[in-house]
Amino acid sequence: MDISAPQSRADSRKDRWCPGERCLAPSLDNKKLCEASIKSITVDGNGKPFAVVLYPDFQEKTIPLQRLQEVKSTKDYSRSLIFDDKDLEKPYFPDRKIPSLASAFQLSEDGDSIPYTINRYLRDYQREGAQFLYRHYIEGRGCILGDDMGLGKTIQVISFLAAVLHKKGTREDIENNMPEFLLKSMKKKPPSTAKKMFLIVAPLSVLYNWKDELDTWGYFRVTVLHGSKKDNELLRLKQRKCEIALTTYETLRLCLEELNSLEWSAIIVDEAHRIKNPKARVTEVMKAVKCKVRIGLTGTVLQNNMKELWCVMDWAVPGLLGSRIHFKKQFSDPVEHGQRHTATKRELATGRKAMHRLAKKMSGWFLRRTKTLIKGQLPKKEDRMVYCSLTDFQKAVYQTVLETEDVALILTSSQPCTCGSGQKRRKCCYKTNSRGDTVRTLCLSYLTVLQKVANHVALLQAASTSKHQETVIKRICDRVFSRFPDFVQKSKDAAFETLSDPKYSGKMKLLDVLQQYCMASGLDYRRLDGSTKSEERLKIVKEFNSSQDVNICLVSTMAGGLGLNFVGANVVILFDPTWNPANDLQAVD
Repeated sequence: MDISAPQSRADSRKDRWCPGERCLAPSLDNKKLCEASIKSITVDGNGKPFAVVLYPDFQEKTIPLQRLQEVKSTKDYSRSLIFDDKDLEKPYFPDRKIPSLASAFQLSEDGDSIPYTINRYLRDYQREGAQFLYRHYIEGRGCILGDDMGLGKTIQVISFLAAVLHKKGTREDIENNMPEFLLKSMKKKPPSTAKKMFLIVAPLSVLYNWKDELDTWGYFRVTVLHGSKKDNELLRLKQRKCEIALTTYETLRLCLEELNSLEWSAIIVDEAHRIKNPKARVTEVMKAVKCKVRIGLTGTVLQNNMKELWCVMDWAVPGLLGSRIHFKKQFSDPVEHGQRHTATKRELATGRKAMHRLAKKMSGWFLRRTKTLIKGQLPKKEDRMVYCSLTDFQKAVYQTVLETEDVALILTSSQPCTCGSGQKRRKCCYKTNSRGDTVRTLCLSYLTVLQKVANHVALLQAASTSKHQETVIKRICDRVFSRFPDFVQKSKDAAFETLSDPKYSGKMKLLDVLQQYCMASGLDYRRLDGSTKSEERLKIVKEFNSSQDVNICLVSTMAGGLGLNFVGANVVILFDPTWNPANDLQAVD
């Protein structure tokens, strides 16, 4: 509705206005009249009255009183002045055709349901997942959603939250999220449901991805409890002005006492396999959170051994699998003994029975579906192992490492000792080298060194994770440098001329080498690693997924392998596989 329209509106103007009243005010671009609420009334230096009005999207504007008009009482009149209700529906995907399904999905007879705005985009197994979470929430107990990576655990959680928070995904949610004084001025009753608050704990790398997904799929009142503003957000939580709080494992540890003073409807933990060590600080903190309904999300609940499974389940449903000793005796030991290559038929049978009993015991509290559910809707995945030969320079450096006394000690450690005792050398006279380092320690250190050389010789100069390893590498470097006086220049040449830049520090990571390659080749790329700020990570992912010009994203497995959706990629190259295959699998899927 244009303000300049010839239609007279003198009859709809008022002489007196009060804070809290609804009115028709010029929109922010001054092209239309739209519904707003008067927040306060002020007078300028000339005595001219102005109103500070609050729009539905919570933006404010100062407007002269004479430009305000009264809202007519005709039903739906004010709505037509702003936009159609369909324009406000969430989620909204402009590049996707809206599915024809337009009905809510009932979760209970009490009326809790997934709104039609979300339900129309869900697959059947995702509705089942939301039902699973809802059932455990209503019964006041925890559970684990252990679906494969890529099956949409996040959207299943959001669907569940939308149901229990009575969201509609429409204009109604916007109005319900307004402050109570505005609702009263609009002659609307505040929502009758008791205020619920949910705590979502996630790694920092995906914290803002959760915020983005919640904003995409509905009108949730979300606060991010992290960084310098966490004290202000804690105050908002204590005033119960939020429905969902997002935080990290570290912030939870720092603010545990204050967060425990609040009443949480449920705590939802992303990447719950982090709670795998009963003696770790993170496990102690998570078990100290005061909340009965504990929901864990993980695609790899078991990474190394079955004790990790017990630890995660004991956090979500304390006592379900008994004590750690009981679990070890009844489940862990029989299964692991039955998996040995030397297992007898009896041990195999006992292991299978123990596994069946464990699966039956967990079935009501642990839900896992694999990608076979949607294999017909996914392109065929092809795995290739590409072997890259070492350069002549790499071979020379590699051979130099193999010729060290320490490697000779490692390679002969399993041979009979020269003293004639009959024991292996590493358990008799050759337990350590001349510097007191054990064979086991040397083995791990030199494996890391050889891995660096195989990836790129320039990495041999990189800072290591431990002081002992740095000492070993320095010792090797001295030997390499004595054999190759021009090693530094050769390694720079091998990593492209750009590495000879004066800013080059001599300490680099593998991603630095790959980045220099992209720069030297003129490729448009993005980089995401542990140093990337959490706010920037989401921006990088969006740019990579949406831009046709950005074809490469350099990502460290630990930083980008958790919860970030690189849907724009159809090829994943694991240049430096980790020792734990589960980490790489998490990143690929």
